[in-house]
Amino acid sequence: MTTGQLLRHRRFVRLVAARTISVFGNGLGPLALTFAVLGLPDGSPTALSLVLAALAIPRLALLLLGGVVGDRWPRYRVLVAAELAGGAAYAAMAVLLLGGWASVPALAVCAVFAGAASALLLPSLTGVVAEVVPEPDRQSANALLRLGTNSAMIAGFLVGGVLIVRLGAGWALVVDAATFVLAAVLLVALRLPVAARTARRDLLGDLRHGWREFASRQWLWTVVVAAAFINAAVGVTFGLAGPLLAQTRLGGAAVWSWVLAGYAAGTLGGVLIAMRVRPAHPLRTAVLAATALGLPALLLGTGAPMPFVVAASVLAGVAFDVFGVLWETTFQREVPPAALSRVSAYEWIGAIGLGPVALLAAGPIVATTGAATLLVGLSGLIAVAGLAALLSPQVWRYRPKELT
Repeated sequence: MTTGQLLRHRRFVRLVAARTISVFGNGLGPLALTFAVLGLPDGSPTALSLVLAALAIPRLALLLLGGVVGDRWPRYRVLVAAELAGGAAYAAMAVLLLGGWASVPALAVCAVFAGAASALLLPSLTGVVAEVVPEPDRQSANALLRLGTNSAMIAGFLVGGVLIVRLGAGWALVVDAATFVLAAVLLVALRLPVAARTARRDLLGDLRHGWREFASRQWLWTVVVAAAFINAAVGVTFGLAGPLLAQTRLGGAAVWSWVLAGYAAGTLGGVLIAMRVRPAHPLRTAVLAATALGLPALLLGTGAPMPFVVAASVLAGVAFDVFGVLWETTFQREVPPAALSRVSAYEWIGAIGLGPVALLAAGPIVATTGAATLLVGLSGLIAVAGLAALLSPQVWRYRPKELT
């Protein structure tokens, strides 16, 4: 199926539209929530960290439950429920702000429900793509999905900033809530046939079975362990050490925005490349690409001229999506359909679990060593993690069945 044929595939187009609209809201909503908290009488950096933790912790804690739900019930219906739940949470935040009743504890409670909805949604996404698109077309489908969602995230940031300035954070959250509802309507229209479902066990039995599927594949857990360190290092680079260095040495937010813009542009280019490449060893190619994510940290830490740092960010954005598309396609090909959501939940937990810990640890390290030294260390961590994953025979030698 060509790209043009995929774009005439009604179910796939609805899925792309739903995810694009939802991710647009994901770019807008947290930005609005950040400024909503900071604008409260009791708003402060500490209050903001509390609300953001209330959003992140349920997402991480409930992912395994979301995986069980996604394997027990039709995944597109799980996505509908998750979108509606997320929309209700952000709508409640908007009502609190517009009605003048908002407080840090109230917004934190709403954030808990939004995080829980995200935990329900994430493990089912990979499985829905596998149910909508035949196996030979999934790499192109995954790339097209990323093209839509990457563009939507950038648009969400830009539109969110305008809405917050012109109308206030409350109305921005109204728009965000509406995107969840619209995405749910589009997902309802998928009406997928009932796929094979896991045999009903108790919750622990389902989780044990999902863990066996995850742990029995060396290529899978090896790359997830590497991704845990890479994602944590990238998060500290772009979330803490990079902005601090920009503020103290490079000229502040205006200069840093060029680095972020370069990364965003790279993600769009990476999708276009990932649509076309068909490497004989996709896991090897994906992991090698991921090591390029350390280039911005290396150049920032060594004091390279800013045009080179921006160029490195573009390459990192390309690498991120080349890795993502090849990885998701391999995951969908090799994991049994009935266990996709549970295995995806373990994958998500492994890949993002170190992030909060790394951000907490990075603060004292920066105070001791300085941002530049930390950035060089982060670039080395990314390189070591990627190269270590390549030592796995299954990662290095893996070839899709049709190429063996």
